[in-house]
Amino acid sequence: MSPIYVFHFHWRILMFVLIIPLFCIGQGVVNPFSSLKGKRDFIYGIDNRRTHIKEQSTVIYGVYVGLGFDKKLRFKLGVSGTPFEVGRTQDAWGNVTRHRLVFLTLGEEFDFFIKNRFRLTTYIQSGVGYDYTRMQLLDGSSVVLPRRTIVLIELGVNFSYDFFPWLRAKLGGGWRFVLPEHSRELSGYYMKLGVGFSLSRFKEQVLQKD
Repeated sequence: MSPIYVFHFHWRILMFVLIIPLFCIGQGVVNPFSSLKGKRDFIYGIDNRRTHIKEQSTVIYGVYVGLGFDKKLRFKLGVSGTPFEVGRTQDAWGNVTRHRLVFLTLGEEFDFFIKNRFRLTTYIQSGVGYDYTRMQLLDGSSVVLPRRTIVLIELGVNFSYDFFPWLRAKLGGGWRFVLPEHSRELSGYYMKLGVGFSLSRFKEQVLQKD
């Protein structure tokens, strides 16, 4: 993928992320901070992202816990990473560097449009962690490089469907920015597939009925 194509691609995503919420807010959606006055509940789930790092399609796996407010606004704390080496960064001499990422995340989601069981959600998440790298040399040997600190920012829009009030499936996409400069090669698009679970609603609607 050429640098010019990547540039246009991620700016299209950013425009989509920004314009869609503004359009819906113009249709009368309430201020997200007003949801802080609503009922709170404990949430947790899995948060996996299908992505592409250099020449390899891969998955960033994640789990999270957090608090939900008024069934619209959620703040999440989690751990994400790639348990196996991913990516293929090749230098001018033909040496290949593989990556393994581990990072803590802090995220926010707001359901800016709700229709029956369907929702559209803005998504922003930041993270900090390490990039563990290993270089494969042309002679077949390998060298473990010093770990590098990385900072990640993810912006996107999610679509979700409530199978039950306590179980939600999510599908979405966006762009991942990775800093500092020498780690920009880890930036790229992502597609999200996740499941959210509300323990308090499960207790109210399932356990208490029994």
